[in-house]
Amino acid sequence: MIIRKLFVIVVLIFSQNLMGQNYQNIDLLDSSRFINPKGIALSKISFRGLSVVNDKVIWVSGSKGTFAKSVNGGLSFSISNIPGFEKTDFRDIEAFNEDMAVIMGSGSPSYILKTFDGGTTWKKVFEDERKEMFLDAMDFWDENKGMVIGDPIDERFVLYKTIDGGNTWHPMDTSMRPRAEKGESLFAASGTCFRCMPKNSIAFVTGGTFSNFHWLQIDKKYQRFELKFMTQGKASQGAFSFTFNKNHIIVVGGDYANDTAKVQQGCYSYTYSKDGLELLNQKPFYSDYRSAVELISSENFVTCGTKGVDLNNVDQTTSNKKSQISDVSFNVVGKAKKGILVALAGSQGKIAILK
Repeated sequence: MIIRKLFVIVVLIFSQNLMGQNYQNIDLLDSSRFINPKGIALSKISFRGLSVVNDKVIWVSGSKGTFAKSVNGGLSFSISNIPGFEKTDFRDIEAFNEDMAVIMGSGSPSYILKTFDGGTTWKKVFEDERKEMFLDAMDFWDENKGMVIGDPIDERFVLYKTIDGGNTWHPMDTSMRPRAEKGESLFAASGTCFRCMPKNSIAFVTGGTFSNFHWLQIDKKYQRFELKFMTQGKASQGAFSFTFNKNHIIVVGGDYANDTAKVQQGCYSYTYSKDGLELLNQKPFYSDYRSAVELISSENFVTCGTKGVDLNNVDQTTSNKKSQISDVSFNVVGKAKKGILVALAGSQGKIAILK
């Protein structure tokens, strides 16, 4: 028996002057807008992976082995479970076009799969059955080079790299894997705790007993910056996500076990020098717990979490109030790699397009 449940996609429409906050409308859509041959109850699905390729192509991934794809800018989505992986929680996805994508399953066993035919079939390209294995996030510099990161094993963060578009994955040398402090870990809340950065470098933010910003220039330099402003000390606390452009690094997080508490978030300016990366001039701002952040222009950024969505500006100071544009819960936000489309995804099968 196919169980059909009403669910919504929240479409948030704005004028092109986003910081003017000309919020216009919320368009609620039901399951008739989804190609859903297996009768998946999206009210039971939590989406955390999101990859916006361009203004037409969007991929999302989530619990119960589920992924969804749109090729018309979010007007409709095709949705499916990946056969044989119905119990896998796919916490991150990286798509290159409407046909090719790499999807990451957290937990044990940990999996990475790849499709070449738009999700009709998937090839398993990575598997690790160690009980302590937990993959958190994945990112790519380009269509060939990428990395995936996992929680610490033997006091070092897990790092695997690919140079062939995710067809094969190889462990980083132990000496190159940053050490974790006791109780320090990553949050697989949105796939955005980890990013591939310029100059053949990667960076990631952590939480738990300690919250740090780690930066590693492959085969050259490693630096760790204490995020003293972040709420930390418990397993549910710390930095959950960061984003960057040429001038700014923005870090958000909080305490997912106390998601209504106002916490300090941070926007840094930064620069590269002969000694590596330097974080400068933190501009704190405040909000509820936020699990993801994305720059949508050179100056404006969107954050989201279980208690809503904010639209802010990098010129924030402690005197500015946050600008909440929705109180709807989302786990992840992302902007098109090529284009202007911005999408969000979250629990109960929610997906949103900002316009």
